[in-house]
Amino acid sequence: MKRFYIKYLLVAALVSFGLTSCEDDDTLPVDFEDLNASGGPFAAEVSTTGSTDINRNNPSESVFSKTYVLDSPSDGSDVNSVDVYVSYDGSEEALYESIDASEFETVDGMPQFTVNYNGSEILSALGLSADDLEGGATFRYRLALNTDRGTFTDVSPNFDNQSADHTFSSTVVCILPEVPAGEWKVNMTDDFGDGWQTNDSSGGDGLTFTLSNGDVFEVGLCNPYVDVQYVEGSDCIDDYDSGTATFTVPEGVESGEWYFPGDFYGEITFEIIAPSGNVVASAGLGTPAGVVALNLCNE
Repeated sequence: MKRFYIKYLLVAALVSFGLTSCEDDDTLPVDFEDLNASGGPFAAEVSTTGSTDINRNNPSESVFSKTYVLDSPSDGSDVNSVDVYVSYDGSEEALYESIDASEFETVDGMPQFTVNYNGSEILSALGLSADDLEGGATFRYRLALNTDRGTFTDVSPNFDNQSADHTFSSTVVCILPEVPAGEWKVNMTDDFGDGWQTNDSSGGDGLTFTLSNGDVFEVGLCNPYVDVQYVEGSDCIDDYDSGTATFTVPEGVESGEWYFPGDFYGEITFEIIAPSGNVVASAGLGTPAGVVALNLCNE
C-alpha cells in the first residue's frame, strides 16, 4: 500500500499549491484577464460537435464543427475577421475558410463563431485527394484573428500576440463496413509496475471495445489496491508491469468503438493489434480519456 499513499500525497500537494497544466492548445485554460492585459485578441473554444477523424474511405462523411468565443480589451469587437488554415502531415498550409465579423453571433455580450469542417472540403483546400492520404497521418488547423492592429496568430508563454486555443489536429482513419473478425490483442504496460489506475486513483475502469451487436470487451492490468470489477466475461490481466489480453470478434459485426477511461498518474501505455497482426492504435503516457481512433487503412 506504500505506493498508494505516495500517489495520494503527490496529488494532495498539487491540489494544495493550485498547480494546473495543459496538454495541447485545444484544452488550454483561458484566463481572460491575463490575456486582455496583453492587448491581444484571442479565441477560446466553446464546443466541438462530431468526431474530428477524417475517414479516408469517404471523406465527405467526415464532418464536425467547432464554436469559439472571441475576447480582447475591446470585448472581441476589434476582430474584423477570422481565417482558418489547414495543413496535412507537415505540408504547407492552405486557407480553409475566412469568416467576416458580420457572421459573428453575440452571446452574453461576446462575439462567437462556428467553423464547419468537411473532409472533402479540407482536401480541396489543400489540393489533395483521398488517395494521397495515409492512415494515421494528421491534419493541423489554426486560427488567425485579423484586426486593424494586425493579425494575431502566434502562441507564446506570456500570451503576447496570441490567439489562444487556436490550434488542433485530426487523424486520418479508415472506417470499414465491418469490424475485422478474429483474434484481437491488446499489449499493456504500467511504468510504475503497480497495475492500471485509469479514472480512479487506485483502480478504475478498463479499456473497452463495444461492438454494435452488444458485446463488450474490457481489458487492463490488475492492481494491488482494489479488486477491479470489469464487465461480465472480462478480467484484468494479473500482472502489474505488463500483459497481453486477447479476445475474439465474430464475423459480421458492423461497427465497434474503443474507449479509454484515462491515465490517472501518467503511467499507462497500450497498443491494439487487429487480427491481421497490424498495430491499429497505440497510446502513450498520460493519454486522456476518450474514444480511441483505429488506423484500419491497411486492413
